[in-house]
Amino acid sequence: MRAKNILLIAVVIVATILTAQQGHPADFTGPTAPDFTLKSINGGDVSLSSYKGKVILLNFWATWCSPCRDEMPSLNKLYLKYKDSGLVVLAVSTDSSPKAVERFMADNHLDFPVLLDSGMKISKHKYRVNAQPATFIISKDGKIINKYFGSVNWMDDTVQKEIKSLL
Repeated sequence: MRAKNILLIAVVIVATILTAQQGHPADFTGPTAPDFTLKSINGGDVSLSSYKGKVILLNFWATWCSPCRDEMPSLNKLYLKYKDSGLVVLAVSTDSSPKAVERFMADNHLDFPVLLDSGMKISKHKYRVNAQPATFIISKDGKIINKYFGSVNWMDDTVQKEIKSLL
């Protein structure tokens, strides 16, 4: 019975933390997004600063993360809907295997750029991401506007209003 109570308390604490963080601006919101340069899955280097003047949805994810996989179809739909209006989606994979990422991208017909952060230098050290998926919404002037933790339905009306208001 005691072990059951401890487990219940642990579950409540974790659920409270996740609920408090889900979809709300973190203490990290507001400053200029830290710049970085990473390799693209298609080859070549990509810098965040090269997209200044665009609204950026910076998503940290991995192929082994089921909530990450769950949100990818709606993220792709959002990208296709708003890319011509100035939305950039940069999906930063923390996978150690580029082949797994390439396979996932092909199998799921994803159209946005994917960058590789296998050493997690950018996700952990520059953006303080401890759980995935984690997504930063960055304004045209490079400021972090919002941060989402966990899987998001990117086609939700509230999310789309937020994106449209920044475009």
